Amino acid sequence: MTKENKKSSWQDLPLRIASAVVIIPLAAFCIIDGEIPFVVLLCCLTIGLMIEWANLFKKNIKSFLGVLWVLWPLAAYAVLLKGAWYSAIVILGLAMFFGQPLWLGTAVIGLPGLALLWLRFMNASGMWAILFVVAVVIASDSFAYLFGKCFGGPKLIPSVSPGKTWSGAIGGLIAATCTGIIIAWIASGNNVNNLMISGVLGLFTGIFSQIGDLLESKLKRMLGVKDSGNIIPGHGGLLDRLDALLMASVFVAIVSIFIPQGMLIWQQDNKWMPTQPDGTEFLPQMPILIK
Repeated sequence: MTKENKKSSWQDLPLRIASAVVIIPLAAFCIIDGEIPFVVLLCCLTIGLMIEWANLFKKNIKSFLGVLWVLWPLAAYAVLLKGAWYSAIVILGLAMFFGQPLWLGTAVIGLPGLALLWLRFMNASGMWAILFVVAVVIASDSFAYLFGKCFGGPKLIPSVSPGKTWSGAIGGLIAATCTGIIIAWIASGNNVNNLMISGVLGLFTGIFSQIGDLLESKLKRMLGVKDSGNIIPGHGGLLDRLDALLMASVFVAIVSIFIPQGMLIWQQDNKWMPTQPDGTEFLPQMPILIK
């Protein structure tokens, strides 16, 4: 690689850093403070992602039905915030009446939204679940970028994403594993079981985050676009920035449901898969935030 190419390959780094300086503190505040700030942030991101999805497929949403589709996942969130998990999932499924590809966008964006609400509010320490998945995804993405730029080498899947390399993918997974261990150590101290399990979970979360990134790259390649938008300097659109989080959050949410009590740092003080008083509910209800 020539000096000119190296310079070009690093030219977006200052913009990435500047964006991170603004975004990370805001996201951290919403995650840690919880409840209303977190829900508001999630709703804003969801609306932005839905608009970007419509633009990618050149769908006109400046109509009653278009606005209804953009806000559709928020209806599912509202139902979920009243504790009705099954109904929230059914509402997302009803978006099929908007037809393809809008229904697919509702699923791709809405399901991760439900997963993030599940992780944040399923118990009093749900903050750690969100911090875990967000930190692992950021570490995987950031170190994949840095390792790829520093070491280069063979391309990962050039037909899908020409810029991604094996060195970047491996560096991202190492960072994801280490981040999982660090989060567990901060949350629960030197609990060897938690450290090991969180490291393994960090590794697999990193894998799913990279799959999400590759799928979004494939989609953009199929549609002939470079970025999903331009709202975030150095990153492009919201979908470009959050593609990895979308898949990783669903994966971690599923794991959090089926792993027994005490095997994850954010499940230590809660029953495994609690039920309604009559014992009929499979998924536990979250605190009812909307009265």
